[in-house]
Amino acid sequence: MSVSRFHDLRLVEHPNFPGAADLYRRMQGAPKFVFSRDIMEWLKEHAADYDHAVAVAIEAGRTELPYETMLVEWGHDTDELIFWLVDAVGPNSYRIWPAFHIPRAKRSMIFGDYFPASFASDGSAIVQPYQGWVPSPITRQFIDSYAPSAAISLCLAMTLHVRGIVTREPAQISPKLDAARIKKGKPPITKDYVTVHIGYSTDRQGKDHAYEEGRGHVKPHIRAGHYKNQAVGPGWQERKKIWIKPYLVNYGDDTSIASSPQYLVVP
Repeated sequence: MSVSRFHDLRLVEHPNFPGAADLYRRMQGAPKFVFSRDIMEWLKEHAADYDHAVAVAIEAGRTELPYETMLVEWGHDTDELIFWLVDAVGPNSYRIWPAFHIPRAKRSMIFGDYFPASFASDGSAIVQPYQGWVPSPITRQFIDSYAPSAAISLCLAMTLHVRGIVTREPAQISPKLDAARIKKGKPPITKDYVTVHIGYSTDRQGKDHAYEEGRGHVKPHIRAGHYKNQAVGPGWQERKKIWIKPYLVNYGDDTSIASSPQYLVVP
């Protein structure tokens, strides 16, 4: 599911989670920043780095989240897609709400109650047991099994302050392009989103650098197949369409091919 379609989701209230509707309405009115699973995998590989970075931030009193409302895509199987909503309620005090997208329910999302969470002095996240009502002890055990992934989601939120991941504002949209879209009956291109990237670091002067992986300084990615006009004929005056196959850009021997897309999130 493309997270940029978040506002198209229709909430189905579940009798086990009576507080879901209020939370959903609050989220619809707030800016959202969504982080995909490739970022989560990167963080898990660099756990020692972000634990240390978070510890430094906590010691310095920087316990606020970088954004008011944050969604983290955790994982999925054939039956559901899991997100975490990370919300700050006070200094070093957070709530982490589980969100489950059920594909069979036609893009409906169900929210449960939250996990209370905070940071220890060593930078690790402490997630308390689930506080909401559940129908059976077996269900509670199942829900509490999500606590480790909730902790990593909270670490992601705090790590944005200190290293490894930065956000970049979208490029300026040409007024002529917007005018052309309006003339064709299409809405202007939105400028009200934030793109979240992985694989960038910020140096002491505040300049962003793409990290090197593979052979060069371009982030490894898969370039989609596309058509191209090829010059042919005498003097290369004629054109014909040719198909350019998909190919890998800047992938080294140790680079994964399964690269998930970045999400553009429209609040």
